[in-house]
Order: sequence, then C-alpha cells, then structure tokens
Amino acid sequence: MSKTAPRFTRPPGVWTDPPADRQSVWRRRMRPSFLIVGAQRSGTTSLYRALVAHPRILPALRKEVHYFDFQYYKGEAWYLAHFPSRSRWWRGAQDVLTGEASPYYLVHPLAPERVAAFDPAMRIIAILRDPVQRAFSQYRHNRVRGDEPLGFEEALDAEPKRLALDAHWLTVPPHCYSRGHHLYSYAERGRYARHLAHWLQTFPAEQMLVVAAEALFAAPTRTLAAVFAFLGLPEHGPAAVAHFNELPPATLPDDVRDRVAKRFAADRRCLGTLLRHRGIACVGKPA
Repeated sequence: MSKTAPRFTRPPGVWTDPPADRQSVWRRRMRPSFLIVGAQRSGTTSLYRALVAHPRILPALRKEVHYFDFQYYKGEAWYLAHFPSRSRWWRGAQDVLTGEASPYYLVHPLAPERVAAFDPAMRIIAILRDPVQRAFSQYRHNRVRGDEPLGFEEALDAEPKRLALDAHWLTVPPHCYSRGHHLYSYAERGRYARHLAHWLQTFPAEQMLVVAAEALFAAPTRTLAAVFAFLGLPEHGPAAVAHFNELPPATLPDDVRDRVAKRFAADRRCLGTLLRHRGIACVGKPA
C-alpha cells in the first residue's frame, strides 16, 4: 500500500469554511442538540427544512456541515461557527434548539464516536427510505453529475471492488475520506441495520429516532409531531412537506427491482429485529 495518499482521498471542496468573524466568536455560538445523520437521498433536506421552520429551531449556516466525517480535523471552534449566536435578545434562549443534517454521518465509521465525544446527550435522527429506491436515486444522482459510467446493476456488481479500492483512507487523518465509499456505496448505504447497530454501540436507543421517508411525505403532520416530541418541542407542522433535490421521473423496471431487492432482504429482516429488540422509536415503518 502506498504511503502517499492519491489525489482523490481529499473530499471535494464544496463545504467551504464559515466566515472568519464567526469563527472568532465561536464560544458565543449555540451548540447543536440534534443531528440528522442520513440516509442520503432519503428526504434529509425536506426533513431539515421542515424542522427549522419551527419557531424554536434555528438553522445552521448550512444544512450539511460534514464535521464528524470529512472535516473533523478543523476543530470544534470551526464547527460551532456554523451555528447561531446565543444573543441576549432571544427570549427563552434555553428552549431554542439548533442542529444540522449531514447524511454521510450514518455510514462513516468514525462519526458515532466523534459525535459522542462532542456531546454524549446528542439526539440522533435517521430518516430511511426503501433501500432499492434510495440506491437507484443515488445512482441517478451520480449519472447526472457525470460520476457514474456504468449501468445500475453493473454499478451494484462493481461496488465491492470500488469500495475496497481506497476504503482504508476512511480512517486515515486528516480527511478520513474515501472517494469510492462516498460515491459508489449504493448498496452499503442501504444496509441500515448495520449502521444503526454501530450507532447503538455509542448512543442509547432513547436518544435515537428512526423516521420512514415514506411516512414523512404521506403523513407529514403526524410524522413531524413525533419528531418535535422527540426533541421536546410542541407541534408545529405543515400540511405538506416539500421535495428537494428531485431528479426527473424515472421508473425502475420490475424485474430489475426484484433482483436488487434480494440484495437487501437479509438487512431488512435484521432492521426489523433491531428496531423491536433495542426499542428505537420509529415513525412509520421503514421499507
């Protein structure tokens, strides 16, 4: 194994630093009390936008901060600079919350321990979508961006080799980043039982909430009421939740869907067992 990191082990530079004036007063910033940790292409933006519409939840500088995965080396001051100031003019400031939503936290091997070191009382929210549709959506997202030359099933077949190619960089400082794992983890990101079990090694079940993406869009008022209750806040829900980052409509053929679904059958069974036996609160039934 080469001792020199290849050029693609540094994450793409789309997560810019907060302004210097915010970093200089990081001690005056609110500390996040909840994280939406994923899953990617499962409605994390829709859920986050709905949450920060609550009068007692203030948004971060950006939805995805990626501190506990790619940018941990930048330090806590850098992270807290993304959150609102604890200004005196806020009435009942103790009852105002803030948080962020970085979908890669769910699957990054170092994220749970890093979050616990920052705040062991952190509230963890995972929104999960049917894993076949989630994988297909991620695949199409990569195709639109020009990152995926293969067909869908070809990409799934190639995934193990792609992930293994540079997976060792996931735990190598400073970036702890693997391009293969980030881009091509179509099936891996949908193995929800495995990832939630990892988080449960660090956080108690009562600090975790699982939301079915299908429930968020089909019954937003009831779903958001449960999320707000989990955060200790009163109801404040819209009659509908907007879709964000949508792709043009595309249908996965039934025969392809059936073949891909078999890849997730064992994990789906494990997920149901995990949610029941560990007592994780769940809004809706994850597909």
